[in-house]
Amino acid sequence: MRRLALVLWLVGLVAAVGEDALAAPSAHQLVTALAQLGPRPDGSPAQGQAIALLLDAMRQAGLRDVRAVPLAAASPSKAALTALEGALPGATDREIVLSGHFDTVAKSPGADDDGSGCAVAIAAAVDLARTPLGHTVRVVLFDGEEKGLLGSRAWVESLDAAHRGRILADLNLEMMGWPGSAGPTLHALPARLQTGRERKASRPAGPRVFPPGWLVHAVLRSGEAVGWPLAMSDPRFPILMQLVQRSVRVRFGSDGDSFLSGGVPAVTLSDSSFLALDPAYHEPTDVAARLDPRRLERWTSAVAAAVRRLDRLAGPPVAEDRYLVLGGRVWLRRDILLIGFVLWVALVFRGIPGPWRGASAEERLRQRRRYLPGFAFRILLLAALFTAPVLSVLLLPAAALALVPPLRTWLRLAWIVLGLLPFGAYGCALIGGVFAGAVNPFGGFQGGWAALLLILGTLLAYVVMLAVARPPASAASAVACR
Repeated sequence: MRRLALVLWLVGLVAAVGEDALAAPSAHQLVTALAQLGPRPDGSPAQGQAIALLLDAMRQAGLRDVRAVPLAAASPSKAALTALEGALPGATDREIVLSGHFDTVAKSPGADDDGSGCAVAIAAAVDLARTPLGHTVRVVLFDGEEKGLLGSRAWVESLDAAHRGRILADLNLEMMGWPGSAGPTLHALPARLQTGRERKASRPAGPRVFPPGWLVHAVLRSGEAVGWPLAMSDPRFPILMQLVQRSVRVRFGSDGDSFLSGGVPAVTLSDSSFLALDPAYHEPTDVAARLDPRRLERWTSAVAAAVRRLDRLAGPPVAEDRYLVLGGRVWLRRDILLIGFVLWVALVFRGIPGPWRGASAEERLRQRRRYLPGFAFRILLLAALFTAPVLSVLLLPAAALALVPPLRTWLRLAWIVLGLLPFGAYGCALIGGVFAGAVNPFGGFQGGWAALLLILGTLLAYVVMLAVARPPASAASAVACR
């Protein structure tokens, strides 16, 4: 019955819109046909039918060398893995990869997760085929994602070092088109860099790396260019979620992680944000009828625009993975350091003590007590900026407030509260991530315990500085006379 439904769908498509449309099925048409096959767990008959459907759609989209590539299973007990490949040849052998996964959990037809990503990747290839390309664009669709990114990891591991070096970037497409989304989201999820000794391990355990800032910048600018601006990590709390991702272990993963672990820059594009997954995720209700065709079209345009922007690069720019996205702009480590250093210089000039010569021993002791907490705050702030520049942005509001320390006690208390506010918001975001199942609070502080202690020490010095601050005698007299 499923094969008959597939044949009837193809025949109906030809009758309705003609042969030109058959050669270029829309993302919604393709995801509808894919979801009608039902759940597609690895090794199921429905997955075999999905492979046939997707290979046919890739050929119709104009991709060359379309094929199903058998991959080595992670262990003899695992089901065989298959990757579906097709390419749009460019002027060079350098590559840009569009990826998604076609397997599902056992109870879900997987329209959004991840039939939508597969469909948008193929539809974007149709768009890209209309113009010459410098890079070869390769569409790769994986199985084994639901069992731990097995397909994508096996595919990346099958590439030799030279082939990996030719891949400029991977754009992984996941869960697109559901209308209740908070907004289109770019995920720059961390991954563990895989080393030669860990190739056979179940999970990479090397250094923690993030997608480079240049790739994030290119994708953000592309979305803006086609009227589809992307938020970073979460549309509602972008800066806080970025800090959470950089400081604790993230539970979420995607096939882009396999590329990043293999040394290939990768980001994931999705309608599911860090705190808000599609409510039909892994449910029987994940059907094509609930997806928005217009939203899938806009995703298709945004992905094609991102590939064209990346295609203009002659090669990968200098990588920098310590950055934050704020206001639609990528603020690299040097930008954060510059802002922090300007504040620090201003604090140094603001904190220069008055003349101590000629003062009594008691007065010098009072001045020293007022000066030392501020001195400690400035020293610790500078150390935090260079040790953990990204996380130290939580200290910048306190640094700005310290430039204008108030004299009245109630204002000093207000300054303390305002300086602590970013940390309170960060704590709430961390708790939200835990309840959403997005982060593992027991996975250790990923930024390094020394950095955490340094930031907390700087915060403590700020509190002490304001708590023990006393106005000079002349200022105190002026206040008393009012």
